[in-house]
Amino acid sequence: MRPSIGNPESAPHLRPSILDTLVFQLLISTCRWQTRFGVRQWWNRANAAFVKRRRTVSVTIHGRKVWAAFGNPYPITTRLYPTYNGPLLELVHEVYLSKQRPIRLVDVGASIGDTVLFVNSNCPCMISEFVCVDGDPGFFDYLNHNLAFLPNVRPILAQLSRSAGFNSSLVRINPGAASAVGTTKVKTAPLDEMLSSHSVGPIDVLKIDVDGFDGEVLSGAGETLKKDRPCIIFEWHPIWCRNTGNGWHEAFKSVIAVGYSRFVWFDKFGNFSHFMLHYDFATIEALAQYCLRDLSADWHYDVIALHDTCSLDFQALGMLRFSRNRTSGW
Repeated sequence: MRPSIGNPESAPHLRPSILDTLVFQLLISTCRWQTRFGVRQWWNRANAAFVKRRRTVSVTIHGRKVWAAFGNPYPITTRLYPTYNGPLLELVHEVYLSKQRPIRLVDVGASIGDTVLFVNSNCPCMISEFVCVDGDPGFFDYLNHNLAFLPNVRPILAQLSRSAGFNSSLVRINPGAASAVGTTKVKTAPLDEMLSSHSVGPIDVLKIDVDGFDGEVLSGAGETLKKDRPCIIFEWHPIWCRNTGNGWHEAFKSVIAVGYSRFVWFDKFGNFSHFMLHYDFATIEALAQYCLRDLSADWHYDVIALHDTCSLDFQALGMLRFSRNRTSGW
């Protein structure tokens, strides 16, 4: 049963603005023209002006009409970079083939539900349950509305950390993402505790994208990782690790401690980068400094971590053969 919290139908302020929707759809349709005929200047100005209005828009994501905040970068990013999120799709497909049954996916940092829409569009019948976790009430409202048509979605409003207690509140860093850099303190819980309290069964794939807090989330998931040994994909973002006061080695230390030693790295556009077959402190430090040298590039990676007992062919994951041939469903 879906929780009663976050019902957009009872919140008129979340209903889409017709004007903002039309402008956002125009910006999406012209996003590939930004380098032509001086389009970039007016495109950026229009986007910035309407983002400040903070209105809801109706937009198509993977074949579904959904609600989002004006300026949410996902519809534009995925049109400009078709390989975006391909590693997650590849991982889901390979785990499904290995298990020979529908799998359970836990999506930490689920935002407006775009990951679920992406996987559901391209991997129908491969997921037994999507467990969608987000700590931003506004995103959670959108998520509930956007995924209401799917019976196998369990939304959970929670902000995660390494242990139960209080941490910095979430602040929107763009219309589609939030990071724990707020000045107020909010209640947090470790992933182990959250999964147990909601009676979530064994998980097969764990996806984490929480803008600098991925290591913290993994630090609070030790018992789950020992017990279920899920395949993990997390965002490794040194810029936001620094902004949130977290270490960029933390994610690797947390999974190494419970038997994960194979890592497949992809750049921020979803292209294969390299393999790492053990915890290499020097290499991770060098990559972090590379990311920090040009903050405007927002350079970061997605990393797949496999347990030592996992039978997946990690080299095949890097080839992205399945995801390369899938359409985004626009």
